[in-house]
Amino acid sequence: MARTFGVSRPVVREALVSLQALGLVTSQSGKGSFVASRRVRAPLLLGKFSPCHLNEVRGYLEIPSARLAAERRNDEQVGRLAGLLARMEDCDDAEERNRYDAEFHISIAEAAGNPILVRLVEDLRKILEEHGRAAAAPNRRSRAAAEHRKIYEAIVRRDVEGAALAMANHLEAADRSFATLERDASVPRKQPA
Repeated sequence: MARTFGVSRPVVREALVSLQALGLVTSQSGKGSFVASRRVRAPLLLGKFSPCHLNEVRGYLEIPSARLAAERRNDEQVGRLAGLLARMEDCDDAEERNRYDAEFHISIAEAAGNPILVRLVEDLRKILEEHGRAAAAPNRRSRAAAEHRKIYEAIVRRDVEGAALAMANHLEAADRSFATLERDASVPRKQPA
């Protein structure tokens, strides 16, 4: 496929992950990817939960985490966040990038200094595993990278309100991305004759 479309293999893998999140393709280890449906599944569910419900909970956990991280972080934690941010931005593999994304958000909770927040964000990230796959919507990668950078920069500056606002904007953008996917999933597609 990469040769046929003139793109790199990571681009093909990322496209397949997006198609899988939409319910159009299934992947079987060692066998390949197969068409599962001609229609996007609607409503979009991630595990047993809707993206709207997941983002609502993220708002209650991750906005305060960002605020506290800006207030309480240490130099070692800033270094870890910088490293994760660089890895996310340089990574072409969608699944690996999603792992760095999860570690970035968990590291923010760690910098907040509350072990209960860390545990809750870790548990939430397990639920969000499919969330990251579906977030591979067109143009979402570059926007998410810019959003993560704004969160990081506010934490570095110890800008408590800026970190909270940057995280809120990031979650809102993710929510809009899922709303677009759901809206597109509900539009009937013409079937070929």
